[in-house]
Amino acid sequence: MARGLILGLNQYTHSAAACLLDADGTLLFAGEKERLTRKKHDGGDVAVLVEHALDSVGATLEDLALVVANNHLFRIDRFHRTVRWDTALFSYQESYVSPFNLLPGVPRLELSHHLAHAWSVMPLAPFTQGVIVVMDGMGSTLHEMRMPGVDYYSELDLPQRPGFASVPAGLEQAGVSDLAFGWREGESAFAFEGTDLQRVFKRWIAEPTPALLHNYGFENMESLGAVYSRVASHVFGDWNTCGKVMGLAPWAAKWAADTPRKPVFQGPLETLQVDRARLRDEPAPNGWSEGANHAGYARFAADVQADLEDVVLDYLLRLRQSTGAKNLAFCGGVALNSTLNGRICREAGFEQVFIPPYPGDQGLAVGCAQFGLHHLASQAGITSAPQRSALTPYAGHEYSTQDLNEAVEEYGHWLEEADVTQTPLLEVVADALADNQVVAWYSERAEFGPRALGNRSILADPRDGKNIQRINSAIKKRESFRPFAPTVLAEQASVWFDGVTPSPYMSLTVPVVKEKAPLIPAVVHIDGSARIQTLQRTDHPRYYALIEAFAARTGVPMVLNTSFNIKGEPIVETPREAAWSFLRADLDLLVLGPRLFRRRSLPDPLNGAVIPRAIANFSAEVVSDSEGEAMSVRLMARGETFEIDQLELGLLEAADGTASLAEIVEHFQDEWDVEHLVLINKIDSLFNRCLISISC
Repeated sequence: MARGLILGLNQYTHSAAACLLDADGTLLFAGEKERLTRKKHDGGDVAVLVEHALDSVGATLEDLALVVANNHLFRIDRFHRTVRWDTALFSYQESYVSPFNLLPGVPRLELSHHLAHAWSVMPLAPFTQGVIVVMDGMGSTLHEMRMPGVDYYSELDLPQRPGFASVPAGLEQAGVSDLAFGWREGESAFAFEGTDLQRVFKRWIAEPTPALLHNYGFENMESLGAVYSRVASHVFGDWNTCGKVMGLAPWAAKWAADTPRKPVFQGPLETLQVDRARLRDEPAPNGWSEGANHAGYARFAADVQADLEDVVLDYLLRLRQSTGAKNLAFCGGVALNSTLNGRICREAGFEQVFIPPYPGDQGLAVGCAQFGLHHLASQAGITSAPQRSALTPYAGHEYSTQDLNEAVEEYGHWLEEADVTQTPLLEVVADALADNQVVAWYSERAEFGPRALGNRSILADPRDGKNIQRINSAIKKRESFRPFAPTVLAEQASVWFDGVTPSPYMSLTVPVVKEKAPLIPAVVHIDGSARIQTLQRTDHPRYYALIEAFAARTGVPMVLNTSFNIKGEPIVETPREAAWSFLRADLDLLVLGPRLFRRRSLPDPLNGAVIPRAIANFSAEVVSDSEGEAMSVRLMARGETFEIDQLELGLLEAADGTASLAEIVEHFQDEWDVEHLVLINKIDSLFNRCLISISC
């Protein structure tokens, strides 16, 4: 018997995501495509993700009662009319026409972009009435929102609250021939009670350049999110690095103290004025690798961050006054800005502020699924709003003991398991953290959204300021200026941080109590702030117990918590990825569910019983000069590429399992005339990169 599942999708754009609800509205799964493909912000079709989601809950395509999708770039219903033809002409990969992407035979609805964002918070907020504000880079086009379509829903169908304002004025009523540009959603506000929505405000942004330009001409648009992203592109060469801009901004006080502030844009929001000349003429685009540019970049980041805070706070204060709303739900990509969020909670005057763990476009999948749930209820004649669902960020696939054992089997040559039968694992890990060891913590279901909240985390002692450099450089392999967040026991948060409100999803940046800051330097940013995760025991009992044990040893009720990934990669998804990432980074301990591991050390190479064996199925590409001398060697193994040298390749080829390590060292000393210590260091390097294993 079909299970009547509802599938929500963010499809054919960046941050592709899926959410599965059962017929009662229980969240069964929420996940992102990037975790499976290992490509950050991966988009396009969702075939691999939908199949993974259904497998996670033991369902099939026949169990789906409804699919609801969103894509802000173009209308999906129109795209599906030609996708098979386009795929046959190799415009798209075959997965675009997979049944798991097209979902043939399953009833389908489609939502406009900001409407889907609104539904991602309205049924899940901890209050039943208030205002919803959506702020992001760009939403759906006005043209496509006005275009008729079967089972297509946009906010243009919603009632308007008295005093509704749309800017530019008259745009929504204009004919196509009257429009000088294409127009997209920039910022929106809704009032809600229960699940009834009313439109309060809409700002449309022009598409002033052709959509065929880089990223649909996004960098030339003037929403708050688009201008902020333009700065991210200028500094880091990537529009999706707004979090780096936020982290860089406070450094202006140190690196560019003599350079005065100059606005990038100025409010009020309704008549936003953007300094296009500055955006166009700012020096050194995409030049972060040159240290001489850092001061100017910090000034640029500080200016756009200050502008964002000024404009948004001004708008929200006026919105609260005009609507009388006591509660705010905030979403869209701009709601990822935790510094702004902290100020909203402290200064905007709302009694409650709700920011979900998925405020960006991955959250659209949740909004689509929630809309579908209420749509089916309405069709069934249920007029009362369903009971509000409990929200959890821990909604990914739950990997089995077999999955964990297979990961340990694959990487067991390089892992040494710790005995936790005598001393409980949490006690061992708390001791290690108190001893300033850095722990990779992999537990249960993955978090949905961009923050690691205790299931895919790297944990460290916040008391040692040197951990900032160690984790940024040797472990995360990222920029040294970037700060780290603390997870703090909720009942003690106000002792350590000022202006604390609940922040269970690491959404808010708050000032650190001045007297406490010297005690936790690893989680205090240069401006004396911290982006906190407040943790209650009921949120995550195991993670809470670990921090409680650490506090018992140190008197500090928090740990440094950063996402378990390496620069350029998404957060780890599987036990295998956790083990592989652990072995590639300068981490001390790996927790895999109930098991604990350290990195195995290379045995004494002079021990004649030590037998090395190269990883199976590797291939090498050698580039030589005109005299046949190797200039570079690229090794392909385990789906990755390694840069090695000719000596390391020779050692790999010699490690065939027939000769001892001592014999190989002696051979290369004699035949290659290489010093003993050099050989040992090369072998150790190969071992640490898991390219050779050792048996004794």
